[in-house]
Amino acid sequence: MGTVKLPEEGGTANAGLLSIIGVYPPMHRSFPTGQAMSKNLTLPMGNCNHRQYIPGMVELVKNGSLDPEGILTRREPVTNVLEAYSRFDERRPGWGKVALQ
Repeated sequence: MGTVKLPEEGGTANAGLLSIIGVYPPMHRSFPTGQAMSKNLTLPMGNCNHRQYIPGMVELVKNGSLDPEGILTRREPVTNVLEAYSRFDERRPGWGKVALQ
């Protein structure tokens, strides 16, 4: 099991804000609550409400206002889906946004 660690120096100012959004790694099961409280941090957090944004994003791609090619870091054949997901899940460099073809 992993533990989330706050940086010792410079990561967050006392009485600062540390936002946690999106999907968290399942191996992180512990958070340094005492350390965050000692720094008087504000911790807004929540899962990304992606379902709200997908229809609008699809429309932007359809009408040419948004080109998703610019955010892709890698392309893999769909036959490599298991290997590709493992590398993405391990957060290997270059595996941020992967298109399966």
